[in-house]
Amino acid sequence: MAVCCANAQSGRPILPDEVLGWRWDGKEEVYDRETIFDYIDGMGEVYRAYNFRQVFVRRYEKPDQPRITVDLFDMGFPEDAFGVWSFERDGEPVGIGQGADYAVGMLRFWKGRYFVAVWAERETPEVKEAILTLGRKIAEAIAEQGQKPELLKYLPAKGLDKNRILFFRHILILNRHYFIADRDILNLSLKAEGVLATYRVGKGTMRLILVRYPTEKDAAKAQETFGRAYLREGRSRGVVRTENRKWVAAKRFGQTLAIALDAPTESQAKELIEQVSRLLSSRK
Repeated sequence: MAVCCANAQSGRPILPDEVLGWRWDGKEEVYDRETIFDYIDGMGEVYRAYNFRQVFVRRYEKPDQPRITVDLFDMGFPEDAFGVWSFERDGEPVGIGQGADYAVGMLRFWKGRYFVAVWAERETPEVKEAILTLGRKIAEAIAEQGQKPELLKYLPAKGLDKNRILFFRHILILNRHYFIADRDILNLSLKAEGVLATYRVGKGTMRLILVRYPTEKDAAKAQETFGRAYLREGRSRGVVRTENRKWVAAKRFGQTLAIALDAPTESQAKELIEQVSRLLSSRK
């Protein structure tokens, strides 16, 4: 950890010194991939599961008011900033940055390669206003705009719950939202890109996983390990009915592996995969 008083480093956004009477205490803590556990013990692995580089921590104080903390995460790439936001998302949407939510004294948003959390241990109307104002000022200070993960373009639109899309690179992240296996049967890495999407089907839901690998060889290996662990007797057909009486289908398209899960019928599982195929083909 390092503590400093500089107002900006290496092209970073310049954070405000004061907002609505809350003033920065003049100290800044910096944590990297090795020291992140000194700051966030339980959540450190989540950020390391993306291309996290550093987090800059500042605290703002106002007499007789709760302290407000700003965590500015440099996630390396916009996709990873979007990813950690999609993992943590848990609140009402607010129009800050490129995607944001607010819940009980906690604002989270992403913009460019940055994921930002602005929070206080106790919420009052005044604290909420200060958090949102501080968030807007930070978002304005981040000059860059980031592209969402390209894989989102290949999610079929019909029935898609846009508020439940997860971007991941590590089995830890996927398993927290949808448990696949206690080992990495998808052969993921920081060079792989994955999305988990939820689809409404009647009164139920089904899931779609798309993973793009660095090479076709990597994708083929993942298809094999997933097939052995999940499809088993259905590997040759690419579809099987599981113990929960739902259907799973999987198919590889070059470097991309598509998996439909929890489908009520075999035809629905295969149709979702076919929709992905059409989207992939239309964008070649």
